[in-house]
Amino acid sequence: MTPSEESFHLDSQASGRQVLKAIAARFSTRSELLPNRKTIYYDTFDWRLHEAGSVLEVNTDDRATTLRWQTPDGPLRELLPPDGVPAFAWDLPAGPLRHALSPLVEMRRLLPLVHLETSGEALQILDDNRKTVARVVLEETSAIRPDETGQRQSLPLTLRAIPVKGYQKAFDALLQMLSEESRLEPAPTPPLVLALGAIDRQAGDYSSRLDLRLEADQRADEALKQVYRSLLRTIIANEPGLRADLDTEFLHDFRVAVRRTRSALSQLKGLYPEATVSEFRREFNWLGSLTGPTRDLDVNLLKMADYRALLPEEVRADLEPLTEFLERHRGLEHRRMVQALAGKRYRDLVERWQTFLDQPPAEGELPRNAATPIGELASRRIWKAYRRVLEKGEAIGPETPPEALHRLRIEAKKLRYLLEFFRSLYDAEGVTRLVKALKQLQDNLGDFNDFVVQQATLGRLAQQMIDERLQPAETLMAMGRLQERLENGQEREREGFYRRFEKFSAPGNRKRFRRLFKQQERPER
Repeated sequence: MTPSEESFHLDSQASGRQVLKAIAARFSTRSELLPNRKTIYYDTFDWRLHEAGSVLEVNTDDRATTLRWQTPDGPLRELLPPDGVPAFAWDLPAGPLRHALSPLVEMRRLLPLVHLETSGEALQILDDNRKTVARVVLEETSAIRPDETGQRQSLPLTLRAIPVKGYQKAFDALLQMLSEESRLEPAPTPPLVLALGAIDRQAGDYSSRLDLRLEADQRADEALKQVYRSLLRTIIANEPGLRADLDTEFLHDFRVAVRRTRSALSQLKGLYPEATVSEFRREFNWLGSLTGPTRDLDVNLLKMADYRALLPEEVRADLEPLTEFLERHRGLEHRRMVQALAGKRYRDLVERWQTFLDQPPAEGELPRNAATPIGELASRRIWKAYRRVLEKGEAIGPETPPEALHRLRIEAKKLRYLLEFFRSLYDAEGVTRLVKALKQLQDNLGDFNDFVVQQATLGRLAQQMIDERLQPAETLMAMGRLQERLENGQEREREGFYRRFEKFSAPGNRKRFRRLFKQQERPER
């Protein structure tokens, strides 16, 4: 196994030259000319590579452009054409790197985080046979923001000790010399983190997950404003990528934050004046409706690979006219959505909502639940939502229509949102186990609903294609066969529901819900 390279920071070129001179005096060396190098670090907007403990970079010099993905299991590399930096994992050539990267980033675009420009000099450490057994590189680097500002910042002068496979002892001797004679200590900060800090960024500075720190005795109205502020930050953070159509998940995260906001406004009542709540509920409902058609078409396009896989290979190409139809309509809907988001109604909503959330706590006569401790209100609402899920789930039988499972799916989603809003108030392990069980039920209900909706959608799309005189007979036949496959999937998920619900409603989970959220009986306020 090849050891990892080590980096050391130096305070000046003079001290760096001194170290190189000391290395040359201690070991047999050969000078190496280094071409200037440009490096661009990439990750998804939601930092999927960083969260997986990996780093993706593209290095370009006068010899080649190389994509390098450093993972916990080691590096993977891919030579690229000079102008061939991929936007998505599926743009990479087929091979081990694409195979490993695709499941991690999925449909997310690879975005440039920071540009580096590096120049330097190097020494090769040689053995008695004049073979290179290690390398030392002294580098000057500037970090540059990948935006119109082009903000540039110099990074600390860096000495890199680079191992060569099969020569561990030589590398150990080099590290020992750098530590004992040159008094160098390994750089404490990874290069990417250092470069991001130089341009005022931080790895992991965006996540769609709620990360709140609520206190059980907080006033409920103020605690909920913390939730709403976090959701508004998510909405605003995703706006630029949504408008620029960088990838489908910007709209997805935007819509989830809007949906969570709507759910909280509907479920957690008696905190603010009713007229205020009604106004914002109406406007966020409008925002959900505005963004829905584009998201629906996104989902259809993302499903196309699955659709093709459900059909015999010889007829898969017959779905291509459907793909083209969806892409054309999706482009139209996206333009309409972006135009509306640039309009006064949306701008006013964001400004009024931000102003409302920034207002100090209300005084005097308050709505009935405003001053209630959030721990009490959250427990009451979660317990009620949980009981509703149990009641509706227990009523599902073989003859129950699909609409009832759809309503159960909505109730389960409401419960999930409440658990996400208030999980910081409760035992973390207990809530995590309940969320896991609930998510498994939601996955089943969601897949069942998707099969129902997709069948209806295919029927509607077929009629639209006929109306627009875009109805190749083979495409309509393929869509009909696909509807049959989807109906089979719907039946499988329906059969799987009982097992998932039984697991969710098992005695152990009932005890956990009761222990965490059941309070002394008191009238609902």
